[in-house]
Amino acid sequence: MKENKLFRLQEAAIIFFTIIVSGVASWLYGKNVYEIVKMIILIMIACGCMFFLIEVSRQKQLFLYDNAENFHRFTFFYLFFLIAVAVLPLLPEGGWPYLVIFVSLMLFSDQLIGMCAGSTLLLMTFMLSGCESTDIFIIYFLCGVTGGIMFSYLTESFKVGLPLLISLLMQFLGLCIHEVLMVNESLHIQMFVIPLGNIMICLILLMIVLRYFSFTVINKTRDIYMDINDPECPLLVKLKEHSKEEYYHAIHTAYLCDRIAKKLGLNDAVAKAGGYYHKIGILKGESSWENAKEILEENQYPEMVLNILKEFLDKQEKIVLKETVVLLMADTVISSISYLFSKDSTAKIDYEKLVQAVFKKKTEGGLLNSSSISIGELEEMKKILTEEKLYYDFLR
Repeated sequence: MKENKLFRLQEAAIIFFTIIVSGVASWLYGKNVYEIVKMIILIMIACGCMFFLIEVSRQKQLFLYDNAENFHRFTFFYLFFLIAVAVLPLLPEGGWPYLVIFVSLMLFSDQLIGMCAGSTLLLMTFMLSGCESTDIFIIYFLCGVTGGIMFSYLTESFKVGLPLLISLLMQFLGLCIHEVLMVNESLHIQMFVIPLGNIMICLILLMIVLRYFSFTVINKTRDIYMDINDPECPLLVKLKEHSKEEYYHAIHTAYLCDRIAKKLGLNDAVAKAGGYYHKIGILKGESSWENAKEILEENQYPEMVLNILKEFLDKQEKIVLKETVVLLMADTVISSISYLFSKDSTAKIDYEKLVQAVFKKKTEGGLLNSSSISIGELEEMKKILTEEKLYYDFLR
């Protein structure tokens, strides 16, 4: 309840200060009454869209990383950039570092919120500057959105080189086109000074933001998964004490989830955690989504783990995430082999036929109709599971 109230206060602060700053800045820049009213009305509309997107993301759990639980980071960056917006019109049009603004706001919320928030600030700067051409708005918007989307898919590997290069190159080319084709009539070296200066400033600021992002999000998440994916983690120890059979089932499932996810380039830490904790609900009686949710929320487990287990355990949920598909197939294969060995520990199993049968049943049953998994990835998954013949002997 307290967290929900704090979230609401931050939403209110964002909207309130955006409207106030836009009105005050318009007055300070000598805008007439008509222009001030126009600015406030447009900003209010933009704030309404931003508020709606924040609420949708909160309710539908669309925030990237752990941003839902740490919305203060977005609030801080947004309010900081809001103050900076009042100064940006004093700079040349080609010197606005909007690539940094869009990337930062997307990293600490999600793609749609970051896009809407960045566009709101860009609109304010555009109107305060008195710029008559919409070309500069379009250039900053397209470069900002593209850069923000590329950076918003960072994983624990934190490979920022390519997104950084492409984003900066796009902004440089966009600003050069603006200078050469839309502002200057003749080509000379001076027209590249402002775009180059913009790129250098964006590079420095992006490195600072990414450093902070790595420290507060990437490294933090990596440490959490190292703890919860330890077989001696307190919750897994409790599971072992409650039922050794379910504990070892979880261990074997997690192993396969980890192998498959790494091979397919998925989030292996999340997939492995799904394998470890998909049976955790039995600590409260049965392996249901309600029990698993209660246990994992009490222990403050990452949102992504809960999302996967909800899709896996809740029969009303559609399976969308690829990591959930990995968990589904790994669990079914382990369960099938364990069942056959429980009947006859010396049984000779044709693992290839068993895996084929499992995939045929799950795909023909329509369970994967809403999933983003591709046919190629499913085939690769079959191959990996079939090749684990030696490992399956541990299930005897």
